[in-house]
Amino acid sequence: MVGKAVNEGNRDVAQTNVTCFARLATITAMWRRLHILGPAHSLMLASVSAALIALPITVQLVSRDQAARFRIPAWPDTLNLYITFSIVLVGVLLVLLGYYHLGRLGFLVSVALASAVVWSMAVCGILSFVWVGHYLGSVWLSTFLYAAFFVLVYLLIAGLHLRAASSSSLHDAQLKLRLIPSRRH
Repeated sequence: MVGKAVNEGNRDVAQTNVTCFARLATITAMWRRLHILGPAHSLMLASVSAALIALPITVQLVSRDQAARFRIPAWPDTLNLYITFSIVLVGVLLVLLGYYHLGRLGFLVSVALASAVVWSMAVCGILSFVWVGHYLGSVWLSTFLYAAFFVLVYLLIAGLHLRAASSSSLHDAQLKLRLIPSRRH
């Protein structure tokens, strides 16, 4: 009698697991068929998500203790938070958009690309604040130069994302990676 109750309990658990997996498969299939976000919407969502991710990382990276350890005379410590935020934002944005286009493979490729872009942003920050700020003595000009470079990089990323969204070769890669369903009937 006890064994029968245990078997019925195991069968109920098994049916519950099958039902749960069937629901999960249905939801997954539905989300693969629906393309709710277009390229422009995904760029906006990735930008907002990157900002939300970059903000706590930036606050953690820029602390009063670290600013006191490294003193560069021409480097504006008051802008350190903004510079670090823009660098982290661009890196996270590239990773999110890479994942949007090619899934896990895009994530891995975009991490390498994000490293190169973040490095170039840091070099531009150093050049604009240390070199231009030191020789021309204008923090405002340096800030404008760095902000213009940041906007240029962001617009370049946005343009490449929008172009990649309509690319037939990227579409073929998504089909081969089974990220989107094939249209064969």
